[in-house]
Amino acid sequence: MRCRLALMRVLLLGPFAIRDDQDRPVDLSGARLRALVARLALEPGREVPADTLTDAVWEDRAPSANALQALVSRVRRVIGAERLLRGAVGYRLVLDPDDVDAPLFERLAATGRRDGDLTALREAERLWRGPAMADLLDLRFARNEAVRLERLRAEAARERLALDLVTGGDVLAELEPLAAAHPLDERWQALLVRALHATGRTAEALDAYERTRERLADELGADPSAELADLHLQILRQSTAPAERAKRRSNLKAQLTSFVGRETDLDSLARAVASSRLVTVTGPGGAGKTRLAVEAAARIADDIAPHGVWLVELAPVADDADVAPAVLRAIGAREAGLLDPSAHDAASRLAEYFADQRALLVLDNCEHRVEAAASLTAALLGACPDLRVLATSREALAIGGERLYPIPPLRLDDDRPERSPAVRLFCERAAAVRPDFALTAANTEAVVEICRRLDGLPLAVELAAARTRALDPARIAARLDDRFALLAGTDRAAPARHRTLEAVIAWSWELLTDAERALAMRVSLYPGGIGLDRIGDLGALAGLVDKSLVDRDGERYRMLETIRSYAEARLDESGSADAERDAMARYCLDLAERCDEELRAATQIEAMAGLSVEHANLLAALQRSVAHGDTETALRLYMALFWYWHLRGFQSEFRRWTTAVLSLPGEVPPALRPAAKVLEGMGLSESGDVDGGEAAIVEGLRLGREFDGEVRGRALLALGPAFLADTGTVAGHAPQGNWERGIAYLVAASAGGGEAGPEGVERVERAEAEFAAIGERWGLASALRVRAEHWARAGARRAAEEGLERAARLFDELGTARDAAETHAELAVAYARSGSLDKAWASLETATDLAASEREPMTISYVRSARGQILIAAGDHRTALVELEAVELALDGTVIEARMRVWSSAFKAMIALLEGQTAVAARHIAGMRDRHVEGAAGPDLTVAARIAAAIALEGGDARRAAELLGAASALLGGGEDGRGYDAALRTSERTREALGDKAFEKAHAEGAALGRDDAVDLIRSRQR
Repeated sequence: MRCRLALMRVLLLGPFAIRDDQDRPVDLSGARLRALVARLALEPGREVPADTLTDAVWEDRAPSANALQALVSRVRRVIGAERLLRGAVGYRLVLDPDDVDAPLFERLAATGRRDGDLTALREAERLWRGPAMADLLDLRFARNEAVRLERLRAEAARERLALDLVTGGDVLAELEPLAAAHPLDERWQALLVRALHATGRTAEALDAYERTRERLADELGADPSAELADLHLQILRQSTAPAERAKRRSNLKAQLTSFVGRETDLDSLARAVASSRLVTVTGPGGAGKTRLAVEAAARIADDIAPHGVWLVELAPVADDADVAPAVLRAIGAREAGLLDPSAHDAASRLAEYFADQRALLVLDNCEHRVEAAASLTAALLGACPDLRVLATSREALAIGGERLYPIPPLRLDDDRPERSPAVRLFCERAAAVRPDFALTAANTEAVVEICRRLDGLPLAVELAAARTRALDPARIAARLDDRFALLAGTDRAAPARHRTLEAVIAWSWELLTDAERALAMRVSLYPGGIGLDRIGDLGALAGLVDKSLVDRDGERYRMLETIRSYAEARLDESGSADAERDAMARYCLDLAERCDEELRAATQIEAMAGLSVEHANLLAALQRSVAHGDTETALRLYMALFWYWHLRGFQSEFRRWTTAVLSLPGEVPPALRPAAKVLEGMGLSESGDVDGGEAAIVEGLRLGREFDGEVRGRALLALGPAFLADTGTVAGHAPQGNWERGIAYLVAASAGGGEAGPEGVERVERAEAEFAAIGERWGLASALRVRAEHWARAGARRAAEEGLERAARLFDELGTARDAAETHAELAVAYARSGSLDKAWASLETATDLAASEREPMTISYVRSARGQILIAAGDHRTALVELEAVELALDGTVIEARMRVWSSAFKAMIALLEGQTAVAARHIAGMRDRHVEGAAGPDLTVAARIAAAIALEGGDARRAAELLGAASALLGGGEDGRGYDAALRTSERTREALGDKAFEKAHAEGAALGRDDAVDLIRSRQR
């Protein structure tokens, strides 16, 4: 029945029409005949009562009893009796709902609006050919239905325009007349305001809002909706400042060759991914799974994945534990903050990253790590409702909801061979290496034979086509005959196409020169590709590229995984495998150690880029050294990569390889023992054994100081003290090297939240000098952040702003997005405290964008905390409270929970004071929890102390206020707090005015003499 239903379509979205299977019009003359079919088509497949049909066709002019039956007979003669059936009480038009454009439109529109699916909304709009039922509007049922459909059309159009706007589309030309046609519809007007603002026409956006507000007041006596009013406030605050059009984020590369042979598969796969959240493209090696998946992803990215499309190549992944980190690396996200302990593994980090994103992950070559890939995919799809995964694998992932998309070999058409996908692919690739090649009557039979013998596998066809540089198709076909006969018994249990592909690679292999073969075996050891520095014979390289065994990727050269596996197997047979792998390990170790030194100098950007390019190779070398129990090589590689991993936020590598290298048997070489001991201590500290961790770190530092010679793992030794409770003495050890001394001073200056007073200022100044001397960006920027805080406390606000501006530029250059986000957020707060709100919002926008790119919860919350402070400065207390509450919830259980809770309590109390609610303010301060107070640093408690002083002053206790101001000074490390967060309260000036200078100084001194515990009691106690 289904195939017959497709023979007729009824069109109502425009003039009434019927189309047959060739899209030809079916003539149904007579207005009443069309009215009858139109009414039935509104409910395709359902029985419509005869009375309803009679009323629809004749309305109040009821005909004779048999008039409807006569009309039905006339319609049946045109469309067929089997398509218009009689039921118990009426008639039924036998059509699938998708064969009538009106029900199809409603389904697509509902899907698009519910799922935010641009593709569905666009398809729905394309169904319209004009006003609904344009030639039937003299009938009541048609008029009523047309009004309903036009309303749905407008809603779908508005939703589609809104989605287009979010993804960077220019919708103004289409939107403006629609908004003008609905002047009192606030949803249309809000969309127009957003579109004007997004394109930089902010003044016009504000004018559009004012026009709408006035029209609502004049014509309806109503105020704008909360949504429209809030949008207006956002624009006024410039918290949603105009930006460049949103650009889809993706790491998909432009393809160097045309896509030939799978155009039908491309359309089908695109539809499959649009309708299913997990699609796995399956097929044998060389079938073209990767290329098809990448092409499909690129085609549908804008519609179903506006937040990003990411290709993750799993072929180089050497261990199941590295699957999730490989995905993180592909999307460019960090797992955790630099030196911050984190409870999140890479999989959890990914779930946080994609939690609310409409994104597409393309997981390529899952068969290499199928268990880990399946586990990660299931976890991510369960945690991220808008994420989709397109996988390629030689076997199914075998998890719930998976839709398999097996791809067959390229089709071969014997009747029209020139149109066959396999033949077209062969001819195009052959012409690429031999420009005069063309399919002719003389060579067609041979080309068809080649494609048939190769079972239409794209890789095999391409490899054979590459041989046309030296051989004509007839000779290629003949050699394939010989080769298949030779390899027919290689592995009878393997699928035929696998044997065929191996035969093609084996044949290509035997055509190589000895030099080309040797180079191919060497390249096979490098899953991340190889640079020219590892290729001595450029002629051999050119031969491999020409023969399609090596691909050029920028300045690097890579093998397809199938070919790489084959070449590595030949290396194992050659007897030179150990020597080549040892040479690869030496190269990787030398590169890693050289770049590690450069990471701590002005050359660090180049060093980071070099390590990123070689990362897959470095991990392969590390994996092999661990697997073979090579303790020295494994430890040296680990120590050389330690600082790079932390700069990049690759915490999974740190955790995984820490366990692996420390578990290796055998004696650790003396030059590695100090760093290995510190590493052991870090691992113990992060696992919860703080005492054991501190003891191991102290022992490692002692071994390092006493070692007679150059120790390895300098970054580990320098950073070890950061894991100690007492870091104030580490600067006195005067370690060798500018970077090491800078780290020591920075760690000491940051101890206790930087509350060390003048001594802390001196330490951070010395750290800054050490890093500046060598041009090391991360250390210099970090020192500038700490120093800016000291400047701000001293009231030197412009100096603090300049320090943060410079630090932000350095982090931007280095590409450490989390550090940059936090610094831009701190800079935004500094601007706000100085009254420069425009600059504050601009800097906050940068911070927000950077935090969003990282999608690391702690960073996002840190930026939101800054937003809360700026909102306070801007006078938007209600929104500020919302931000502060969100930050508190988000940071529960993190390492900065205590200090942020204290800050939040103080700021909520300050808001209450500014709004005249002194009792509410007092409850916020008194209600701070013990664990938060105990975990906060002195400078954090200073904020609470100063707000408590303002509360006491409002309550009439000026002396207690002065005492609290003294305690605040002591908690800060001396001096008045000049950060300016409470400038609007004027607490110090008002307290001094209330007491007089002498009484103020006396009470202030008494507060300054209090110890931390007594100061805390004073802060939290109720007003006396």
